[in-house]
Amino acid sequence: MLPGMRRSVGLGLLVLLGCGDDGAAATDASTGDTGTGTSPAPTSTVGPDDTGMSPDGSSGGVSTGDATGVDSTGDSTGGGDDGPNVDVSDPQLYEFVLDPVELDPSVVSNLELQFAHLDTRAEPLGKLVMFLPGFTNTPGNWRNHSIQLAGHGFHVIIPDYANDWDCGGMGGSCSEDARWEALVGEDVSTLIDISRADSAEGRVVTILRHLEQIHPGGDWGYYIDDDDTLRGEDLIIAGISHGASSTGLYASRRLTHRAVMHSGAWWNVPPDPATPIDAFYGLSHVDDDQHQGHLDTWEAMGLPGVPTVIEDGPPPYGGSHRLVATTPNGYPHCSVCVSPDSPMDGDGYVFDPAWRYMYGAPQLP
Repeated sequence: MLPGMRRSVGLGLLVLLGCGDDGAAATDASTGDTGTGTSPAPTSTVGPDDTGMSPDGSSGGVSTGDATGVDSTGDSTGGGDDGPNVDVSDPQLYEFVLDPVELDPSVVSNLELQFAHLDTRAEPLGKLVMFLPGFTNTPGNWRNHSIQLAGHGFHVIIPDYANDWDCGGMGGSCSEDARWEALVGEDVSTLIDISRADSAEGRVVTILRHLEQIHPGGDWGYYIDDDDTLRGEDLIIAGISHGASSTGLYASRRLTHRAVMHSGAWWNVPPDPATPIDAFYGLSHVDDDQHQGHLDTWEAMGLPGVPTVIEDGPPPYGGSHRLVATTPNGYPHCSVCVSPDSPMDGDGYVFDPAWRYMYGAPQLP
């Protein structure tokens, strides 16, 4: 088995993961103030240091059986400019657990294990999701959301990045500058000092270079150009809470295919963002203490549509990009991604049709 690789034949046994102590405070759309970076404590019984693994330390139902990494010369998809050339001859879920230090010894901060997923049982969609965890969360907190998205047909990477800072009422451009430095490693913040190697974007580039070597059948290299820039037209940037706000900032300044904001938003979107505003999507729960702030910020952003309750009808929700969930649960703020509080309907998630709509995946029949 290759280092850092796991594979699975099914999703039914996966252990749900905790939302942790996530929670950037609600945004005041009029002032751009992101508050203190704190939120009400979760009611979930899973603690904030949950890694998404089983209590006994196992992989939560993901088999660790032998995976040679030798790619079949059988069935594949895409190739060239039409999409990644993915080997689908042996359909399975691939999971990669990635140590930042092993991938790049120069890194100095945010050293939690990172995750990448590709499920070749689903038709590859030719899009890479870069998912940003919330305030102080680790990639492991959102491992199962990554697996869910892989099951839709996406390549998915969750980097560890600087998401534990707090402007402490400094105001001004502190939040915007710190977010941008954490995202791309440009030296623009007086609050944090993040190198390119320790930035979210830099980590994703490093991970893609690693995966194109150890898993050529996934064609992970399709998503990166020769100059180590991400292929923006095939990149979906997404995140929750603090990560959702960072998602909005990133898509404002970088071309992406879509920007998906769970329980969060970004107020300072220019009139001509690098990603068109009709590629931004938001999902917020009506019982989230921050919900009104999300609605106000969506309005300030000019997000298409009006607030639309997803339980009232199937996608495409009248074409709205302002989606509202209402199904009661223990911790609404984090229920809008895969978490212990995400409501279920039989074996599936109530909010899965909305996730598929926002990310651009086919709906189930």
